Amino acid sequence: MIREWIGGLLGQRTERELDALVKAYTDQGKFSGVVLVARGEEILLRKAYGSANFEYAVANTPETVFRIGSMTKPFTALAIMQLVEAEKLSINDPVSKFLPDFSNGKQIALHHLLSNTSGIPDYIIMPEYQKISKNHLTTQDLIALFRDQPLQFEPGSQFSYSNSNWVLLGAILEQATGLTYGEVIRERIFQPLGMAHSGYEWEQPIIKNRAVGYVDTGAGMLNAELIDESTMHGAGGLYSTVDDLHIWERALHDGTLVRHQTLKQMSVPIFKEYGFGWELYSLHNRRIVAHSGGLPGYVSNFVRFVDDDVAIIILSNLSSAAFPQMTEALSAIVFDEPYQLPSAYTFIHVDPAVFADYVGDYRVTFFGRTSILKFVIEGDKLVMTVQGLPKSILSAISETKFYARSKGDVEMTFVRDEKGHISTIDMNWAGHLQTAVRVK
Repeated sequence: MIREWIGGLLGQRTERELDALVKAYTDQGKFSGVVLVARGEEILLRKAYGSANFEYAVANTPETVFRIGSMTKPFTALAIMQLVEAEKLSINDPVSKFLPDFSNGKQIALHHLLSNTSGIPDYIIMPEYQKISKNHLTTQDLIALFRDQPLQFEPGSQFSYSNSNWVLLGAILEQATGLTYGEVIRERIFQPLGMAHSGYEWEQPIIKNRAVGYVDTGAGMLNAELIDESTMHGAGGLYSTVDDLHIWERALHDGTLVRHQTLKQMSVPIFKEYGFGWELYSLHNRRIVAHSGGLPGYVSNFVRFVDDDVAIIILSNLSSAAFPQMTEALSAIVFDEPYQLPSAYTFIHVDPAVFADYVGDYRVTFFGRTSILKFVIEGDKLVMTVQGLPKSILSAISETKFYARSKGDVEMTFVRDEKGHISTIDMNWAGHLQTAVRVK
């Protein structure tokens, strides 16, 4: 009895500490959404913060439904591996077996797609995608965007995160089953697990408790531009709730969807920190199997500390939500590790004439994918644009260091070379340290 009483008190303290952390991020405008933290079946925190609809002041609730973006990828991978277990597919099958007209399809096997090692360019950073992202497309029309693009490297020789791989996997699921992608995931995963509040079709159906997506450019909250689910397909078209995702997490733990040996195969890093549809890394010296996601107006994170049976699920309807920092701090609380509450930035006024040196294009590579950051002056503001993301207004911490809200928090410092010219930008983008090199 005493042990149970002490355990209850410790659980309440953990819940209060977890709640206080998320509330601190929310109060600083760095989060709006729902968080679930669990140890096995025990729920340590399940709470909503911020608004599902800011215009009507509708609060988020634990039942609020969010788009999950690239968290879709492990669902696609699991459906593929279910068919592999059923001997209807092989990870060595070439893409040409299912899509005969796909350029280089004979060279690319399913395992290349699953591990982002195919060399196929990512269609979402192509200018053409921005023109059609709001349209409802057939699978073949979407594939046509990148079907004939030259490969970036020989399949299997390098890693480059590419949504194109996952559209192809979704199309292969459709070919192998005769169902649409949404039907495949519903019939093979959502319905068997009772994930009643998860789905694919987002734009037109009436979805109870749907969260509206927002972006914060640095000058206030805006409605996010709509991205039609058909233009994300098996790469990022799904939506869900924290409760449904916890059901899914328990099914992964129990080996309900695929065998444990298959899950183990999917969790072997092929290149650095990626397996078959899973991000693989460590935090607090503990092994993680995870996937994050992002669309205009939404970010998500699904993290499993597989050896500790701890799960952290974050769903947000704010593109700039600080989900990596929150994940690190929430897990620190669970494992009794040191952490810090978020600190507020102090911004200063900088003479806009200073910005002239920073205007230009900068190249950065993350997860094997190269993007161009463009900096321009609009009025008295320095503005950053990145293909596939809303523009961000930079706030000055100093004359060389700036803060922006994009897909997560971004801190950036413009660095001069020995000749005094701005040549690089040192960045901390959502917890990832990177360097962008000036190209124009």
